[in-house]
Amino acid sequence: MMWNYKNSKLSDFVQRWILLNAKSEMTMSERFLNNEDLYPVKKRFRLWDSWNYVAFWLADAINVNTWMIAGTAVTSGLAWWEAWITVWVGYTLSALILAAVGRAGSVYHISFPVLSRSSFGIWGSFWPILNRAVMACIWYGVQAWIGGECVTLMIRSIWPSFSHIPDTMSKSGTKTYQWLGFFIFWLISNVAIWFPVHQLRHLFTVKSFLAPPAAIAFLIWALVKAHGAGDAIHSPTTLNRWDHGWAVVSGIVSCLNNFATLIVNNPDFTRFATTPNAPLWPQIITIPVGFGITTLIGVLVGSASKSIYGENIWNPLDLLSNFLNHSNAHGVRAGVFFIATGLCLAQLGTNIAANTVSAGNDLSALFPAVINIRRGAYIASIVGIAMCPWNLLSSSNSFSSSLSAYAVFLSSFAGVMLADYYVVRKGYLKVGSLYTTDDKGPYWFFHGISFRGFISYICGLVINVTGLAGSVGDKVPQAAMTMSKLAYLIGILVSFIAHVIICTVFPVTECGSKYMDEHFEETDHYLLQMETPTDIEETEGVPLSTFDTEKFDSKLKADHVHSSELKV
Repeated sequence: MMWNYKNSKLSDFVQRWILLNAKSEMTMSERFLNNEDLYPVKKRFRLWDSWNYVAFWLADAINVNTWMIAGTAVTSGLAWWEAWITVWVGYTLSALILAAVGRAGSVYHISFPVLSRSSFGIWGSFWPILNRAVMACIWYGVQAWIGGECVTLMIRSIWPSFSHIPDTMSKSGTKTYQWLGFFIFWLISNVAIWFPVHQLRHLFTVKSFLAPPAAIAFLIWALVKAHGAGDAIHSPTTLNRWDHGWAVVSGIVSCLNNFATLIVNNPDFTRFATTPNAPLWPQIITIPVGFGITTLIGVLVGSASKSIYGENIWNPLDLLSNFLNHSNAHGVRAGVFFIATGLCLAQLGTNIAANTVSAGNDLSALFPAVINIRRGAYIASIVGIAMCPWNLLSSSNSFSSSLSAYAVFLSSFAGVMLADYYVVRKGYLKVGSLYTTDDKGPYWFFHGISFRGFISYICGLVINVTGLAGSVGDKVPQAAMTMSKLAYLIGILVSFIAHVIICTVFPVTECGSKYMDEHFEETDHYLLQMETPTDIEETEGVPLSTFDTEKFDSKLKADHVHSSELKV
């Protein structure tokens, strides 16, 4: 006799759990789309003003990966000033794209998983969400391991014998003292995960005050110790014209690859903005300035390291470790402790911003009946330690190349979302319909899947797939490898153009007649009415499916017309 799931105890348990964690007004399918963390942010939780975003990006700029980007470009053959210019160009492009993707979050106060429903369909959005969730979990483990190295340096600064404790984990691919540093960082991260996102702005504010002085102190210490900045800043480029040009391009695209995850999930943070414009200029200005200064410090410190130890050490943690290896003086140990603490705090903030918050949002969207943002973040934390990141990083070149190559997938998602929001819909979203399974809704498309969005996404992916294979070690034509150096830009442009063309030939419904979102701040109180039935400051959110979205939509458009007339 075959097992019947519908009549089984398992089915009864699943349905009971879903019913307990959902509003009674929703249909069964809508319970897989809604929970409190997915609804538009209530007004009392929109606490991130412009200075919070300045602090957020200043704090995020100081991390180990950013520190080494310009050094990698110098290693490829560029002069230091050329490498620094590529960083400025790359992060300026990143800031512009990131600000554009995050705009919908600051206007409608919705997260990336909810926003993706408008481009890929109510059910089709699960694919980009799943991709982003997997990347968040992997990167969480990688960044936590780097943070653990900072903790190890801090402990070695206090107890130099820490690195000589008996090694009982050699068979696992790491050493006991390294694993302990990683585990301590992992525990600290779990404490930070507990706090809701709107309160995390305080962490980034503290980080913005502590991490930059640590980086500047590191720079001064290295320059004094080396009696100057070393030979690297005086070395001209050693490349011919062709290789020189592609080295510049690679330097620019590496910045975009470094930002690929943050670009896609930027609405997860802009949704907490006090006003739609609060994140705009802080992102566009602070990102290239903050990241540009960090990479300059990285180049100067890495250059100075050659005068000290006879080789360029671009990884700041390796250089600090050398300081401890060559001196046991109290002043050296105190300096390493202070700098390692600043870098540790920097890694903590970066890991939360880029990985735990996005993983929480994404997993919450995949399983909203049982997972909220906090639970999703803890799942990412568990995966991060379970995947043994020290083994992945032991083959650093191939693994880092694979992660960078995966940015191609994220670039195609970003291209579709940008085209859909700005060109196709002209900044207009029917928010209530993002939370329903009404087959007449504008985001239902074909059984909840937008083939327009997926075809556009595939166009941006296919053109890069050969180069993607080559970047992870397969043999491919040289032309494909050359194109892979532009993979992120090609992916986002091709998917953007393809989506505009497809939606022109096969139009979608519910679009603005002209770009509208500059007027939505004036109608924000109507969005709040969709969250709460009466007192928006005191009551809890209710399912958006219980609201008359048609009435809201007509009122919103009427407000747009009225605002336009007043403006004229």
